[in-house]
Amino acid sequence: MSETTNKKKKKKKGGFMSYIFGGRILDNEIFLNNAWLLGIIVIYAFIYVSNRYAFQQELREIEHLKKVRLDLRYDLLTRKSEFSDKSRQSNIENYIKENNSELKTATQPPYTID
Repeated sequence: MSETTNKKKKKKKGGFMSYIFGGRILDNEIFLNNAWLLGIIVIYAFIYVSNRYAFQQELREIEHLKKVRLDLRYDLLTRKSEFSDKSRQSNIENYIKENNSELKTATQPPYTID
C-alpha cells in the first residue's frame, strides 16, 4: 500500500503544467483518438489567420486608392477651373490683344445658312 501512495505522490509532483509541457499529454488515449480533430482545428486556424491578413492588405489597398482618387478629383476640379477661366471671352480677347493678333471680336451676331 505504501508503494501505491508513493506512486501517487510522484505523479502529483509533476503537476498539470509538466503534464502538458513535458509531452505526456501526447500519450493520453483521448488525445490520440482525437488527433485528427486537433489537426483540422489547426488547419482552420491557419486559414483564418491567413485570410485575415489578406483582408487587411486589401483594406489598406482600398484606403490608398480612395486617397489617390480624392487627389485626382481635386486635381480635376483645379484644371476644370483653370480651363473655364482661360476660355472666358474676356480672357481670350486680352490674350489676342497681347499677342498682336489680327483676330477681332465679331460685331454681327451669327446667322444660319438656309
